[in-house]
Amino acid sequence: MDELSASEQRVERFVCNVCRGLARLCKLNTCPFYREVLREAGISRLSAGSFYGPSPPTLIVGEKNYPRVWAGPAISLTEQPQPSFLEEPRKWLETSLEQLLKIRLSLFYGRVKTNVTSAARRGKLLEVVQHSSASAKPVEIEVVLAGSPTVRPGFGVRMAPHGPSARVEDVKIVGNISIPRRVWSIYEDPQIPAEEAVQTLYRHGVDEYYLTRVFSAGLLGRLTDRRLVPTEWSITAVDDILGKKLYQKVREYNVISEYRVHSHGALENHAHIILTPTPWMFELLEGWLKHIGAPPYADHELLKPRKEYAENTGGAYYAVRFAVLRHLDMRHEQAGAIVFFEIGPGWIPLGVWRFREIVRKALEKPGEKFHTLEEALDAIAERLKIPLQKYLNTSRLFKFMVKQQKLT
Repeated sequence: MDELSASEQRVERFVCNVCRGLARLCKLNTCPFYREVLREAGISRLSAGSFYGPSPPTLIVGEKNYPRVWAGPAISLTEQPQPSFLEEPRKWLETSLEQLLKIRLSLFYGRVKTNVTSAARRGKLLEVVQHSSASAKPVEIEVVLAGSPTVRPGFGVRMAPHGPSARVEDVKIVGNISIPRRVWSIYEDPQIPAEEAVQTLYRHGVDEYYLTRVFSAGLLGRLTDRRLVPTEWSITAVDDILGKKLYQKVREYNVISEYRVHSHGALENHAHIILTPTPWMFELLEGWLKHIGAPPYADHELLKPRKEYAENTGGAYYAVRFAVLRHLDMRHEQAGAIVFFEIGPGWIPLGVWRFREIVRKALEKPGEKFHTLEEALDAIAERLKIPLQKYLNTSRLFKFMVKQQKLT
């Protein structure tokens, strides 16, 4: 079971700028910030005994009371010209915070109580949920409500938010689903371990967001081992599995010959990355402008992927590491990386996808090249809102590189 990191515990205690309450306990129908969202999201449709709509597709598996958890699909309550956009984080960085919240909070979560081990037994109701989640295209889903809806948005530590939820007693697929042939063949094979399945599908072009969904749905792995995996655990597991595989490739490439600095910001978050002319090493430094006096959170690894969970930065660590390794693999290069990630005062919980995508976007830019670490740090210092020295006081890799320079 994943434990919350120090940074993620801060997310759980996040205080809203509007009402000063905890964001994870707020209600759509009482919050002035979400009142317009509530009006446009078609919440009145939930008063009926059943309804149907497009699922991007989305699957949500909770972690509370594990191994008996809530799980089910998320259905759009509004007419979306492209329902798949609701589940495509790569396109979200160009969207305003208000618009992103509007579209994500329009997702209704229809949940059923189930044991995680039921993934291997393929009961009728859960099988419908699993198959809909594996669709590569949006799928129309009909749900029969079994209780009154909870008009409370779902803000998680690692997953993107969703809107109201209700217990459902039946789920039906209306129309056809589109499951990629390669995914179906792995699903039908009872002997392929889950980690191997994730790596195989990624190698054949299946992206990490789809992999997270089918991993969470318990569709991968040896049949006797298949389990539903809480969504937030699944996100980190897939980032870790793919990151470790990419690391094996990156370690075979030549080391870059200069320091490189890349930056990008979106949605109250900014990433500043130094790629270093060293063998693989990695550190994430996470600073919060809302708590500017506190030391940044930090986790690192030297030469090899860490074995212990990143207890300070949590799921963000694995998301950022995956994005950096993916960039290096695409360029057939090896380097170290120190990532400065600043979180602005207007931030709200959106999930760790923002770490992954902002870092990816930063690395897609040409960046700047420098001969020395000091020059690269000077460039970073001009972009940071929190003084650079606060980060360097926390950084283990900075101290390591300075020591290495003194020894050579």
